[in-house]
Parts: sequence; C-alpha cells; structure tokens
Amino acid sequence: MFHVPSLKNDVSSFMKYGLIGYPLGHSFSQAWFTDKFRDLGLLDFSYTNFPLPQIEDVSVLLRSDVAGLNVTIPYKRSVIPYLNELDSVAWNIGAVNTLVRTGQFSWKGYNTDALAFRQTLKSWIPPAQMPARALILGSGGASCAVQYALRSIGVKFAIVSRSGQGHYTYEDLNDEVMAQHHLVVQSTPLGMYPHEETFPAIPYTSLTQNHWVYDLVYNPANTLFLSRSHQQGARIKGGIEMLQVQADLAWEIWKMYGKF
Repeated sequence: MFHVPSLKNDVSSFMKYGLIGYPLGHSFSQAWFTDKFRDLGLLDFSYTNFPLPQIEDVSVLLRSDVAGLNVTIPYKRSVIPYLNELDSVAWNIGAVNTLVRTGQFSWKGYNTDALAFRQTLKSWIPPAQMPARALILGSGGASCAVQYALRSIGVKFAIVSRSGQGHYTYEDLNDEVMAQHHLVVQSTPLGMYPHEETFPAIPYTSLTQNHWVYDLVYNPANTLFLSRSHQQGARIKGGIEMLQVQADLAWEIWKMYGKF
C-alpha cells in the first residue's frame, strides 16, 4: 500500500518535495535536487521519489505534507483532474510536470518542459538554421510540451504515433517524409534506462547531415536513437540539458510559494 507522512497544519513549514511517476529507476531528479538543496544550505529540505503504480495513489500524496512535486511518465496528463488550478501555459498544453501546494488541500499545476525545450533548442540550433518543419515522435505529455514550444517559435510539426492518432504512423515514414522534416524530436520513453536496447522505428538511412535530432531521454546520455542518427550524419542532442533547465524552472515556481 502506498504510504506518505501525515499532513502538517502549518503550510509555511513545508520543506518536502518529490517526484511522481512509474517506474522511477531512470530518474536523476532526486540526486539533482538533493545536491541543489545541499549547495544552497537548505539542510531541512528533502526530495523523495514516489513511484505510484496507479494515478489514484496521488490523492494520498496530495494530502500529505509535501510542498511540491515533479511529474514524469506516465502521469503528466492524468494527474490534472486531481489539481485545483492550472497555470495558463499548462492549461494550453494539457499536461503538467510541476505541482505546487497553494493551500492546505489545494494544488496548482505548471509545465516547465515547454520553456526548457524551447530554450535548449534555440541555444543548440542557430536562428538561421532552424528547420521550418519538425517530426515529433510520440503523442504523450512530453510531446504536448514540445508541440506548444514549436508553435511559439513558428516551427510547423507533424506527430508520429504508433496508435495512428498523429499525422503519421511509423510505417508511413519514408525518404520523402524525412526530407520534408529536418528536425526530429523523440518524446517517447523508448531507449530510456533500463530499456536501452529499444529505439523508435524510423528510417534512419533517410537522415542526412541536414537533420537535427533531439532525444528528450537523458538516461542514458547517448541512446541508440541518437547513435543511429549520428551514424547517418545528423546533428544530435540528448535530454540532460532540458532536464536541468526544467528543474531550475520548477524550483523557481516552488520558491514563489515557499516561506524561506
């Protein structure tokens, strides 16, 4: 049975943060925030992984003394009904990755993935070389953030989904489609630890030196998706920088509501 500590009455005393998702063996967030709290001298702050086998378990956690949460796969969309409020960006995206307690029993959702992706994409690709069209692999919560970010900078995109709910299925991809989309963003869990042997089924031989390939997976740093893309001459980027930027943005949100 999922168990968390009992609720405290003094909201200003909250110092506990954490991550929800399932499973969480791939995540670097706990180590990252633990180091951050130590570096800032916040010795009474803690960050805990909360692997939730089902989203219904989050209701117990939201009634505990946790002050803020990060959200990862597969709950970035399904956690929304448990919240009292959404930031306007999160509302438009339809997915959250950061939660903050706004009262004893009230929570607000934010999305820092979109800004982190946009910031890291623009720092990687020079403005004059930014592709006009992108393929987004996957249609989950991370994909929603990528879609929002690409719209904000005027990059058109098509979604590739196994279920056929996107613009293309993986079977639809060919030389012509790949030649029309010089940015490829991998937003699925494929290749993520402990399943490093997996990778999206795209036609890698259709990639060229004119392609920019971004994998949101950060563990491992060099996925088979990136390795296969690099072998074709594509320029590649993994997800560790985006992880760090979105975590910094989440911390800024938590500070807005904190008493420290």
